[in-house]
Amino acid sequence: MKNRVVNILLFTVVFLLLFQLFGGKKAETGPKEDIAISLPSKLVIGKEVALSVQNNSLFPLTIPNPCPKNPLQVEFYENGEWKMRDAETDAANCTEPAQWEILLGKSQKITFALWNVKLFGTEGLYRVTLKAALDGKDKVYTKEIQITHPGVFRRFWTEVFYRPIINTLVFLVSVLPYHSLGFGIILLTLIIKIILLGPNQKALKSQKAMQKIQPELEALKIKYKGDPQKLAQETMGIWQKYKVNPLNSCLPILIQFPILIALFYVVKDNLGMMNPEMLYAPLRSFDLATINSNFLGILDLAKINLIALPIVIGVLQFIQMRLALPSNKNKEQGAPEPSMALMNKMMQYAMPVMIAFFTASLPAAVGFYWGTSTLFGIGQQVIVNRMKD
Repeated sequence: MKNRVVNILLFTVVFLLLFQLFGGKKAETGPKEDIAISLPSKLVIGKEVALSVQNNSLFPLTIPNPCPKNPLQVEFYENGEWKMRDAETDAANCTEPAQWEILLGKSQKITFALWNVKLFGTEGLYRVTLKAALDGKDKVYTKEIQITHPGVFRRFWTEVFYRPIINTLVFLVSVLPYHSLGFGIILLTLIIKIILLGPNQKALKSQKAMQKIQPELEALKIKYKGDPQKLAQETMGIWQKYKVNPLNSCLPILIQFPILIALFYVVKDNLGMMNPEMLYAPLRSFDLATINSNFLGILDLAKINLIALPIVIGVLQFIQMRLALPSNKNKEQGAPEPSMALMNKMMQYAMPVMIAFFTASLPAAVGFYWGTSTLFGIGQQVIVNRMKD
């Protein structure tokens, strides 16, 4: 079994290396444009419109930033002609420099997040124009983008999961002192956890029961190695004997996935730049710009935290998984580890590392939510572990 795991890991590493070497770059079919603009050809209403400007010329590229007005020229195609669209934000939101300077081979992301709703709030065809100075000469580059209405599934997802959660978070932040985003995330996570307390508790109990009968299931795999039908029959017998249903440990967790994913995207998105139309009518008077993303003066939830937060989250994840996995106190000396135990051990160390890297790549608010949720999960796991069978 160990050899098989090693082979799988080696294959994965080799595959990723080969992909990076041969599949990671697109083949070049001709000379590069001096200025390359990357902009999605289609987006749904509400999605952030942003473009990347790559300087392939021999000269530095200068792009003026007219904030608080929108950074580039935007036009909307209506009644057979292009009509100019302009928008303006609060001057306090202007944190970018007065102009962007892009050196040879470098790129710059230019986002319309602050002006997204006013500029791209209607379904239709838009044209974005970049006017820049290159080697003392004025250059003009254009890109078109189609803004469409979301599909049925996306509307269902938004109205049933995403929108209620984001409105709950904004409401909590609006009534908290100093409009603290950190305490809002803590309260929202606790509310979600309490609502799902029953399904979570049931899943943890089933998981504990499945771990208890795991040695018997492993023995059946060895005994009926060449007889899958008999193995399935005996396995069902073990489940019935101990009144265990594997679905009980999986189904409640699957039910939670849509809520957890929606909560993740709510936390990830910058609330100060969200579409006000996503808020219910009573909350639209709340000024999103007043949200305080600085938690206790030690963590800016709107920015990426590369070291401290990922380490804390990784440690919490390791503790939770350690508590959830069965101990090997009764394992015979020198006996081979069952396949499930080996897989659990791999996940116990691999998952916290993955979560830590994930946390380090996103705004700290995401990791903060995950840490709050994990702390609650640790407490719940401790209670279940101490319960008598």
